[in-house]
This record gives sequence, structure tokens and C-alpha cells, in this order.
Amino acid sequence: MKPEKPELLAPAGGMEAFIAAVENGADAVYLGARAFSARGYASNFSEKELEEAIDYAHLRGVKVYVTVNTLLKEDEIENALKLLSWLRNIGTDAIIIQDLGLVSLARKYLPDLPLHASTQMTLHNSEGVELAKTMGIERVVLSRECSLEEIIRIKEKTGTEIEVFIHGALCISYSGQCLLSSLIGGRSGNRGFCAQPCRKKYRLYCEGKQIKTTGSYLLSPKDLNTTSGLGALIEAGIESFKIEGRMKRPEYVAGVVRIYRRLIDRYIENPAEYYVSEEEQEILTQLFNRGFTNGYFFENPRWGLMSRENPHNRGVPAGTVIGYDRHSNRIRVKLSQPLRLGDGIMVENAETRPEDKGKIISSMYVGKGSVYSAGVGDTVEIPFDSRAPSGSTVYRTHDKKLMDSLKKESESGSLRAKIPVSVTTTVISGRPIGLEIRDRDANSITIESEYLVEKAEKQPTSKASIEKQLSKLGNTIFEAAEFHITMEEDVFVPVGQLNELRTKAVEQLENLRISRWKRKPLNILQVCEFGIKESVEKGSVDKEFVENAVQEAEKTVQEYLPIHPLLSVSVYSLEGLKGALEGGADRIYFGEGLFRRPEITGQEEGSAKGSEAIFEKAIAETQKAGKEIYLITPKLVKDSRMKSVEKIFSHVRKLGADGVLVSNLGTLGLAKAGKITFIADSPLNIFNSCTFAFLLQEGAQMAVISPELTLEELKCVTSHGPAECIVYGRLELMESEHCLTGGLLGNNNGQCNAPCRSGKFTLVDEKNYEFPLLMDYECRMHLLNSRSLCMLEYLPEILKSGVSSLRVETLGMDNPDEIRKVTRAYRKAIDTYLETGKKGPENCEKLGKGFTTGHYFRGVQ
Repeated sequence: MKPEKPELLAPAGGMEAFIAAVENGADAVYLGARAFSARGYASNFSEKELEEAIDYAHLRGVKVYVTVNTLLKEDEIENALKLLSWLRNIGTDAIIIQDLGLVSLARKYLPDLPLHASTQMTLHNSEGVELAKTMGIERVVLSRECSLEEIIRIKEKTGTEIEVFIHGALCISYSGQCLLSSLIGGRSGNRGFCAQPCRKKYRLYCEGKQIKTTGSYLLSPKDLNTTSGLGALIEAGIESFKIEGRMKRPEYVAGVVRIYRRLIDRYIENPAEYYVSEEEQEILTQLFNRGFTNGYFFENPRWGLMSRENPHNRGVPAGTVIGYDRHSNRIRVKLSQPLRLGDGIMVENAETRPEDKGKIISSMYVGKGSVYSAGVGDTVEIPFDSRAPSGSTVYRTHDKKLMDSLKKESESGSLRAKIPVSVTTTVISGRPIGLEIRDRDANSITIESEYLVEKAEKQPTSKASIEKQLSKLGNTIFEAAEFHITMEEDVFVPVGQLNELRTKAVEQLENLRISRWKRKPLNILQVCEFGIKESVEKGSVDKEFVENAVQEAEKTVQEYLPIHPLLSVSVYSLEGLKGALEGGADRIYFGEGLFRRPEITGQEEGSAKGSEAIFEKAIAETQKAGKEIYLITPKLVKDSRMKSVEKIFSHVRKLGADGVLVSNLGTLGLAKAGKITFIADSPLNIFNSCTFAFLLQEGAQMAVISPELTLEELKCVTSHGPAECIVYGRLELMESEHCLTGGLLGNNNGQCNAPCRSGKFTLVDEKNYEFPLLMDYECRMHLLNSRSLCMLEYLPEILKSGVSSLRVETLGMDNPDEIRKVTRAYRKAIDTYLETGKKGPENCEKLGKGFTTGHYFRGVQ
């Protein structure tokens, strides 16, 4: 029994790439509008182009998914919903979406518009996928860090359609959880404007001492290539195979789609004889690579994941430098691959910056003469501005012949197989000619001619001549696969009449194939703030529902206006808890056991018995002080580790903690099902009042607003319910499945020897900013910001925004005295303002140096 054929889903950053994807065999294409797309730097599609693209695809039996997968600010929600409504009307097959608030609105007002959860939603466990299903999500793009075993388990438990990336660039951070670009330069990856600082140089330090590393691009992963394991992914029953690359050239899209189309079909046809040819692998390598990896599908790649020596396209090795002529500024190269004028090369170890190592060959010499091309074994001279040591590898990063060929073939319109149609015609004297054309998708057109068939006066028209004329579908997407002709003898039909009838029928069939996907418009009016404020037109939406929604929103606002905001402090040890309580914290978030600490060696960490004793003591001390305590659950929890979350829940029930802090949809759903009081933490990306409302309606007691919002943007959300904002601490910039220290230092016979325990590690960038590294007990890496957030001087403005709680984050702070000092400063600042209405004397300078106000005043793109 043959396995089910998965959908091949291709990227398109513009119309040329879109056509290349369709023509080279994609089953579906994903693309972005010019707003709300997670690839903001791609050219993307205008409204006119979007509709043209969707029609072009549907005519050829290809689906189109539009990405509206950024987090939305308050003033963008209305336009985003209107965009979804328009995309629904023009026949978009599905929306790839991230923002939870937009999901909830789409389900209420556009219930027939299919939604796919973007990988930006960080869905990586069964509970999260189940919750997404209840929200109306039909397909989930799982986190790239999920193994094949985990994917199969999620499919079995949830029955949800699964989409996975099979080729292209990888992010070092879990998607949807990276603030590196945001906090370094204000360009948010959650908003589609990642500047890719992970592809820059970094140095690794331990306890202030630099560690020598092979390569300096310590956060730059290789590219994903699953050709060798494609069969296992197909056998797993994954519904959609996705190629990354909306920022790539059309030729890249054409080549990669063509090869994966061929490989999928090859496996389906004969799994036992599946193979990947050297030519196919070389083309993929030539098109773009930073080195290839299977990612996390089959094992944790550890040290094999990273491309530390070069963050750019490597191409394929094309030769070796054997000399450099300083007088003519030419390198001499012994070729192992052909080179031509117009090819691009990159020279390893050239005495220049990495980004300047590349060059397009405009002239090339053999002996004293210039040449257009040179072959394997030839020695050529190529003008090159920088010296390169003998023995350096020359890489061909751009193959002009290959790219020209891919472009020409994709634009020819001859690659995609024609759609077979059956043609039925009736030719009877004295009646119109009847013609029916039916395609394989059961679309059928029946028309009649105005012309009435005549008796033949001389030579009658034959069946063969009728079939010949009606089969002339050359420039269309159809081909006549079968004919059914019923006709009288001795009749005459002019050729022009047959041609005209055929042309009209084909045109109508094309229109039918396109129009069947269009939907009847709905009136989506104004959406703003917490609920829906609309002028309800006849037939637009459920009037009673809107009235109830507005009343509920107003009631919620009245119930949750803060009177005396809390001071919450997150701590990760009993010592830190004590410091926070002594400093005046109202609420403790307790995360003992989440992170490795260098001082813990030679003992079993986190044993069940020891864990419960620690939590019991923490809860007892907090309650003795008359304060609240919530236990922190991990941001990322695979299915195999959900028992650890359930253990935390058991501590809450057994020991009497007030609740838990949840950071992903899976743990949220589990807490809701277990009737555990929970607070929704900032990794859930609360960017607007609609997302805020959704989480409160799901049962969150409070939600922690995204640290990417400005003070003004914060006000749009906090006045609608119990909200918390982070006002102090090193914000976590990313969480990665890849442990950098283990990858660099922990290779001990294939096993990591936990070098993270040997001291405190930091990454230092090219501007000498230091970013602390933490490792957790799942061997994941957490990168913290180089500067601590401090909003002490701006406490009045924060309090005026309507927040119910202010949070001090102590991640990376080991000194309980420091935690006590910071907590006390915020306690005094809050109390002073509440008592006097004025700002107190506390300021950040008294707490240390090198602080930042984060995004409270500058915001994000």
C-alpha cells in the first residue's frame, strides 16, 4: 500500500517566485500581503497581485496560503481583520496566523476561513495543539525543534493536520520566542522585521576568560535539508512539507521545488528504490547552503547544527587558489568545477570582511587570453581585490548557467503537466452543436452554438476532423484526454464554428475553476480595543452577540480597574525568595529547578523528594509572610516532559500554592483542564486587547504584557483587565534547543559532559556587549539581554497606565542581597507614589550601571 502523498508547500516573496513555485510542481504556495507578514523585507504582494496569484494558482489546481503571521498592535487589529475578510472573499485557501487575538476574532466573524497556526505560535506539544484546535485552527506548523517521534505522537493524540519545514534556513531560537533583533535594534522578529543578529560574530567567555572557538558565528545554524530522510517523513503521515525561502530568488524557489517534487513522487512510486542523485544534491547545494543539517527530526544535531565559520551562502567548491599576482590583482585558481563569466565566487580566507569575499566574475583568463568559460582541471586567473593564501578554497556561490536555465524554463509555462479533460459533443442536423468539457475535479461546462448544423451538400464533416479541432487546446492549461462524439452522417460543420465553440467553453471552464473558490462577502466593520464596537448592518454579523460582547467588555473593564498594584518578583532559589520577601514583594513567582547552576556539582539535581521539600519550604515561607506564591512552569515543554509540569501542579494542590505561571498554550490548556489558577506569562505574546481578552476568557487570572510594547501601547491593553508588565531585569532574548556551550565544549565521545556547570558563560558581540547565557535542565540555552531593564524613575508613568502588577525579573541574578535591594527600591517607589501621588527619590543609578528602558519609549518596527 502506497503512503499518502504529502502536500509540497513552496514559498513566494514576489510574483516571479510564485509562478516559479507553481510551474515547478508545488501543490500549494504560501505568500505574504504587504502588511502583517513575518517576512517584512520580502517584496510581498499588493492586493491586485494577491488576487491575480490566487486565480493563477486555482486555475492550475494549486492552493494559496497567505501569511498574516505577525503580532498586531492595537491600532492594527481592525485593518488586519478587514484584510482577512478580503482574503476570504477572493478565495484564499487558508491564513497562516500568529496573533491569538486575531485568531479569536477570525473564528467569530469569518468562521469559514481556514486558519493554520504559524510556527511563530511556538506549538510544540499535544496539549498546545489541542487548545489550538478548540480555537478553530485546522493545521499547525510545528516548531522546527520537534523530532519525528514527537510529531508522530502529536498527530496520534490530536488528529490535527501537521505542517513541517523540510528545507531552508533555520532559526537558532524557537520561533515566536526571539527578542534579540528587537532589543538590539528595534526590529522585531515577531513583527516580520528580524535583522538576523544571530548571523553576526560573537565571542564566548567563561568567568571573564575568552574561550577559543572554531569560527566566530556562534549563533548561526546550517540550513535544513531533509532529502536523505524524506521517506521517513512521508511514512509519518505529515500532511504538508514546507520549503523556507520567501526572501530567496525565484530561481532558488524553482530549483528547490522541482527537486523535492521529484523526490516525493519518486518515493511514493517506489519507496524501496528511493534515492537522491548526486546531481540533485549538488543543485540544492549550489542554490544556497550554509552547510546542511537534518535538523531535529532524527536526533539532536548538537555540534553538527551550526555553521560557525561562515554565515553566508557557501555554494559548491569550485577550485583551489594556487597563487596571487599582486601586479594584476588576480588570483590563480585550479578548477574542480566549471566557471563562467557571470558566475559568483567566494574565496575562503581572503584578507577581507566575510561580506566582501563574494564576487561576480566579469573577466577570466587562461594564459594571456581572456575566456568566457573554463572547465575542470583548467587553471584560470580571476581579478580579485584581496589576497588569498595558496590552498584557499574557491566556492562557486552563483551558477549563472543553472540560474538562467531555471528562470527560462519556469517562465516558459511548459513545466507543469496539463490538466486532462473529457470532451463530449453532439452534432445533429438542424440543431445547435452541443459541447461539454469536464475536468478531473468535476468542473463541467456545457454550451451550445448559435449555428445550426446543416446537411452536407458536398463533403461531410467527419468525426476525426471534429476531434482534431476540439483537441486544439495548445496555449491553455488543458489537454483533451478523451472524446465522446455523437453525430449524424452527412452533416457539415464549419471549422470556425468548432473553434469558436471550443474557445468559449475553455474560457468558461477556466472561469469556473477560479470562481468556485470565491466566497460571498461578509461585512466586517470596526474592531477596536477589548471587545467589538460596530455599527451592525443588516445581515453583517450576529447583532445580539455584538451587543453582549460590548457589555461584557465594559463589565470587565469596571471589574478589573486596579486599586493597589502588586509588586511581583520572579526568583529561582530559596535564597532569592527570601531576598524578595524581605524587600517587600507582594507576589512570588518561584522557579527553583528550572536552571542549572555552576555551584551544583556531584549531586543529583532536582530529585523528586528534594524538589518537593524545596517547594514546601518556599510556599510555607511565602504564606507565613502573608504573600502570594505562583510556581513557574517551563516556557517550552515537549510531550515527554509534561509529567514534570503535572508534578508542579501537584505541588500547587498538595502544598497550597496560589497557582502557576504558564508560558505556552500547552501548559495553559493543562492548567485550565486541571482547574489550576494560572497567570499567562509574556512568552504568549500579549500585544493587544483582543489577545488579552482571549487569555482572560480562557481562565487566566492575569496576563503579562509583551515587553515589546511602548508605554502608550501598554495603556491600550492594561485598562481592560488585570495586567502585569516587567519593569526590571534582564529580558530573555531567546530560548534555543541548541546548547551552545555543550556544542562547543561538550563533545565527549558523542555525549555532552555538561560544561555549563563549570562557570558563568557570556556571549560578547562585536560592540563588546555581554549577553549572559543560562542553561536549563533540558539542556536548552537561554540568552539574556546585555543590559537590565530598569523603569524605577518612570514608576508614575507605569502606574498611570493601569497595570495591576509590576514585575521584577531576577533571571541571572544569584545574589539574594541584590534581589532584596532591587525589590525594596521598587517597593518604596510604588508606596511613595500611591501615598503622595509623586515620584520618589529611588533611581536606577543606586542599583548599578548600564540599564535600559527597553521598548517602553522607542517601541518596535
